[in-house]
Amino acid sequence: MRTDILWSWWRTRRAMRMSPAQLSRWRQRQWQALQPALAATPALASHAGKPLSAFPVTDVADMRADYGRWNSLGLSDAALRMLADAAERGEASGAVSAGWSTGSGGGTRGLFVASEAERADYIGQSLARLLPPAALLHRQRIALHLRAGSDLYSDVQRGRIVFEHVPLERSAEEAQHAIEDFAPTVLIAPAHRLLAFVKAGARFPKLRHLFHGSEPMSGIERGSVADHFGMDPRGIWQATEGFLAADCSHGRLHLNDHVMEIELEPIPGTKAFRPIITDLRRCSQPVVRLRGDDLVELDSQGPCPCGFAGRTILPIQGRIGDLWHFGDRTVLPRKVAYAVETALGAGPRWRAQAQADHAILQVAPECQPDLAEKARAKLQTLAQVPVTLAFDLPPWPGPKRRKVAWHG
Repeated sequence: MRTDILWSWWRTRRAMRMSPAQLSRWRQRQWQALQPALAATPALASHAGKPLSAFPVTDVADMRADYGRWNSLGLSDAALRMLADAAERGEASGAVSAGWSTGSGGGTRGLFVASEAERADYIGQSLARLLPPAALLHRQRIALHLRAGSDLYSDVQRGRIVFEHVPLERSAEEAQHAIEDFAPTVLIAPAHRLLAFVKAGARFPKLRHLFHGSEPMSGIERGSVADHFGMDPRGIWQATEGFLAADCSHGRLHLNDHVMEIELEPIPGTKAFRPIITDLRRCSQPVVRLRGDDLVELDSQGPCPCGFAGRTILPIQGRIGDLWHFGDRTVLPRKVAYAVETALGAGPRWRAQAQADHAILQVAPECQPDLAEKARAKLQTLAQVPVTLAFDLPPWPGPKRRKVAWHG
């Protein structure tokens, strides 16, 4: 494995043993080291050298309006979009790579930029956060069942670690066969595809580590996947804004507080927050106080036995646009999913949509009517508005499923 990847791995493992006070000092040193890149970034240059709190909070839409203002490389918005489009076609982009994110449930995608050094840092961090140290002593075959491939992984296609990208545009059956042929020891996939593999009875005999990302997975779904594969699927929270959090070996989702400064902005009427994200290691495309759309809920269990002092949060279950609003009441997507799936279980597909005075629960045509009616009744009790039941849920139309939606 490359020296720079190993260095990033070691630095991350060391940070995972730091106390909260040590992590805070470590973040401050990284913030100081980031200043030259900020001075070279048009959108941030006038604030370079100031404390983080002096920088404005920026919404994602403002950044996406002109990526030329949000990089330190002097590249224009048009040039970056051309690089990202080339990556979509599978063309190598050299020392500086760009790509498109999977996108939200509404289809909006973000563009990310990474230098060769940042790609190595990302790989080193990921290996340190996701796999036990002993895993690196053995050959690892990592299957990435994602929307698109990325140069983020191409630098490690040798030695003990091999990546294989299986595009989400393939059918579940085609993807299953491709993954079986690759025989991964590590699989990363969205929740709906893991559930499809469970339904199909798929087995990946060499699999030792299982991860889910890109969309929410409920606790009931997680249990179903764990029962089938004999291992708990661990969560990864990653966005265009960076690698934000990952489950530890104890199944608790830790913020990457060793390289991220994540402020939590309260959402009125709930105990949830919106993240305000600063990536302390991204120089090509600095991310400073960028307001994310995901709903963050703190985990109140206390310190984690794994020893990492990164804050723990509950698994991400939706975005700000998925909140249900009924007068002065706000209902979190997590509660909607729990109400429905305690009746339906993890198998049947469903989608719940609401507006100010009504909600609709759509279920797949093959769903048992008595279970569907039980789910509708539970949802109506939660929402306190009439809920209509419909057996007309078509297949998920995009790379991400969106089970809870608001149309207010």
